[in-house]
Amino acid sequence: MHTLNDLMQPETQTALTTPRVLLIEDNEAVAETMLRFLERSGMRTAWAQTGAQAISLKRTFTPDVVLVDLELPDTSGVSLVAWLSHEQDCGIIIVSGRSEESERIVTLELGADDYIAKPPRLRELVARIRAVHRRAQGRFTAHPATPPAPPPAAARTTQIVQAGDYRVDTGRRLVTDASGAPVPLTAAEFTALQALIEANGQPVSREQLSEAALRRPWRPEDRSIDQLIFSLRRKLADADRAQRLIQSVRGAGYVLAGTVEATPT
Repeated sequence: MHTLNDLMQPETQTALTTPRVLLIEDNEAVAETMLRFLERSGMRTAWAQTGAQAISLKRTFTPDVVLVDLELPDTSGVSLVAWLSHEQDCGIIIVSGRSEESERIVTLELGADDYIAKPPRLRELVARIRAVHRRAQGRFTAHPATPPAPPPAAARTTQIVQAGDYRVDTGRRLVTDASGAPVPLTAAEFTALQALIEANGQPVSREQLSEAALRRPWRPEDRSIDQLIFSLRRKLADADRAQRLIQSVRGAGYVLAGTVEATPT
C-alpha cells in the first residue's frame, strides 16, 4: 500500500523534454495539490484562476499542455477550449467535475486531447500529460494568419430574458428559478437555450442547434440534439409540469415559448 510520501515522489524522467503545464483552475486548494505533484514529477507549471489570466499566461508562459477546468468565474470553459484548439500550439486536457456525456463530446470534438474527471488520480494525470505531450510533438502547424479573438471575459453584453418562471442572464450564462436559485446547465444546454432565445419565437432547426451547441453538423440518425433538449426540458420544467417551455415544431425543430425580453444592461 502506498503512503502519501510514496505518492508524492517524482516520476522517473524520460528522454522527452519536460513539459510546461498551464493549470486553469479556480479552486486554490485543488490547484495547490495538483501543482505540487506536477512539480515534484519534474514539470514546469503555471496557474491561472480565471479565463483572462489563462489567456495572458498562455502567451507569456507558452505551455506545452494546458489543463482546463470548465467551471470558470469569468468565461465559458468550452469557449476557452475552442480558442486554445485554434491556436494549434499546445495539448489540451479537460479536468472537470462535470460528468455529462454531451459535455465530454463537445470538448473533445472542439479539439481537447483528453478528458479527466475530478478528482484526478495524480499519477494517472501525470501519465496522461506525458502521453498528450508525446503525441503533440511535431503535430502543431504554424499559427493561422488571422487568429481568432480570445473568448470574452469581463466585457460581455448582458441580456435578461424571462422564460416562464426562469430568468436567463445571457452575459453571465446564468439561469435562475423563481426563488433566485441557480439552475445548473451544461455549456451545451445553455448554448442551445441561448440559440432558442435569440430566435425570438421562431423555430430553430436541429441542424442549427447541433452547430451551435455541439459544434458539429447534424445527421438524421443523430439523436444528440433530442437528448439535449430532453435534458433541458427537465431542468426548465414549470412547477406543475403542464407546460413545456421548449416546444417541438414538426419538421422545423424547437421553439422557446413565452419569452419576455428585457432591456440589455
